[in-house]
Amino acid sequence: MKWILSIYLLLFLVSCATISPIKKEFSSINKIKLTTGKIHNGTVKKISLLYPFKLISADLYCHDIRMVTSAPKNGRVETYLSANRHRSTGHIDCEYRFTVDKLEKKISVASFKIVEADYPLKTLKVAKKYAKLSDENLERWKVETAHMKTVYEGVIRDRKLFNGPFKKPLNSKITAIYGSKRVFNDMKHSWHSGIDFRARPGTKIPSSNRGKVILARHHFFTGKTIILDHGMGILTMYCHLNEFKVAEGDIVPQGAIIGLSGNTGRSSGPHLHWGVRVNENWINGFTLLDI
Repeated sequence: MKWILSIYLLLFLVSCATISPIKKEFSSINKIKLTTGKIHNGTVKKISLLYPFKLISADLYCHDIRMVTSAPKNGRVETYLSANRHRSTGHIDCEYRFTVDKLEKKISVASFKIVEADYPLKTLKVAKKYAKLSDENLERWKVETAHMKTVYEGVIRDRKLFNGPFKKPLNSKITAIYGSKRVFNDMKHSWHSGIDFRARPGTKIPSSNRGKVILARHHFFTGKTIILDHGMGILTMYCHLNEFKVAEGDIVPQGAIIGLSGNTGRSSGPHLHWGVRVNENWINGFTLLDI
């Protein structure tokens, strides 16, 4: 009888020894208490989340978008959560995704309720070619759109380039706010994905933070346009410029003069359009400044 018990004990010990450290860690993790909160559509907030892993390498997804997170510190990570301008109800649910013994696993970690923001309607008059596109301009727009998709797919996701808080590019009057629904020449419907600052032609435009120039080109709608990649999934865009002072690939510090303002592209007058994109959503840039 004793020898039978010894065999069972030996088999038990062997089975325990063959369990991988990662599987042991997964088995030891209890259900995580969800981090909850609210977020307005078209805004961003910096959040801190529990990271219960030491051996497991987990990716954070919020509403099926892979998020960029800081390195784990004291059992927590930080990320910038953005809410799509066009989602006015529901929740943004966040979860960790990882594999254990080649099996995909998920653990929910956060849920943020979307609160609808109040965005106004604005009518504008622009040159006819920007309201009703010719075949030639339509083809140009398609080519530019395809290139922009490639630009967005190549954003820096493994580190941050920015230093400290972001700053607005100008201190001038705001001529158009973020999020407004727009009608061009009483026919073309759109929405305003950035903030417009009053700027006389030739006004020096500084960078909102340290970043890499990933676009410096003349586009049909946005005119001479610069996009800076700041890492952590954060981009800033500067449109309707008259002149570039940087080139694609440059790393620029915060406050560097990257261009001069103008009236190029679909514009009803000289100004700077400043856009902010965080984890695939164009958001109200002022909410990034508040972080």
